Amino acid sequence: MPLDAITYRVRPGCEDDLMEVFSPHNFTRVDSPVIKDDAGATVGMLLGTGLFVQGDTVIRVIHHDGVSAARVARHMSVQNGVHEAERAILPFLVEPRDTETPEGFRQHFHRSLMTALEQHSPDERPAAGTVALRHQLRKGAGAALALERGTVNRKASLLLSADHPTIVRTALFLHEDTLVRVVQYDGHPYDVVGYLTDRCFGQDADAWLEPYLEHPARPDHPDAYLALVHEQAMISVAHMSVLGVDY
Repeated sequence: MPLDAITYRVRPGCEDDLMEVFSPHNFTRVDSPVIKDDAGATVGMLLGTGLFVQGDTVIRVIHHDGVSAARVARHMSVQNGVHEAERAILPFLVEPRDTETPEGFRQHFHRSLMTALEQHSPDERPAAGTVALRHQLRKGAGAALALERGTVNRKASLLLSADHPTIVRTALFLHEDTLVRVVQYDGHPYDVVGYLTDRCFGQDADAWLEPYLEHPARPDHPDAYLALVHEQAMISVAHMSVLGVDY
């Protein structure tokens, strides 16, 4: 699966601070997107990342060519820019973490790694942008959702469609009670809105999530659904792709 995600908690209201930390004039990008093993052989490629925040929740989405999460963590753990950013965001974290060393960063990465409940990505083409929508779960519902999803052989509920050719992949990530739907596109963000309205409102693609949601009532009109999407949308702090940088 070409997408992974990690999540952590921050103090609410620090969106502008995070944007400053990860702005182009402050954040140092990885020295190379090429991921290598201990012998120096190429084993994978980073294709893009996106950082999002809503309230006290941050997620980082990582797009790669299918290499393991452990390889991604190892690659990121030796990047100077990553450690500079870790030091800069320390005042905004709810729970301080020791990421000064590569080992400390890898431990944080694996503690924060989200479970991919589903992904639909027919290929590995880079995305021009990413949208992240946070679903509000009932308290404690994350454990039940993880159990149900882990014991049922279910295909992805939100599939790509020939009717929406600019949508390149979707994924659903869970960590404790944080549930985030990720949609990547190579057109315009409004394409995502049209796609979700068609698939989730028109065809009930995410109806199976309703028992776990804090507010499960289904919108009864497209405008009400659009208002819900606006409410769920996480703020994009930074987006980097092999296609370019978009902030």
